[in-house]
Amino acid sequence: MTDLTPYLNRLDFLNDTANQIIKDFGMSGLEIKFSGNADNAYAELFLQIHPHIEKLMKGSTGNFYNLLYRIDLSENQIKKAVESSLDKSISETLTDLILKRELLKVVMRNFYKKQ
Repeated sequence: MTDLTPYLNRLDFLNDTANQIIKDFGMSGLEIKFSGNADNAYAELFLQIHPHIEKLMKGSTGNFYNLLYRIDLSENQIKKAVESSLDKSISETLTDLILKRELLKVVMRNFYKKQ
């Protein structure tokens, strides 16, 4: 995955990422809200997404796989992330991966919009 560090402090990208997350999770009936505060955007979104991921993993696997498909995460990406994150739970690793994938979608869309 591309280095997304430069975009983690840009409010315009964070707002667009939050909107993308709200849209994707909303299509699964899951509510996510974002305060718009860039200082703790990652932590805020992580803390909202993580419980949904845990719940979907435990009970609603069909909805879970639909969400991953909508976000566009492949089995290989997930497997690689889980194998390399031995210090985190699977749900924490997936939450981090979802946030980064959603940010990457925003970055790529912005890049191609300028072309």
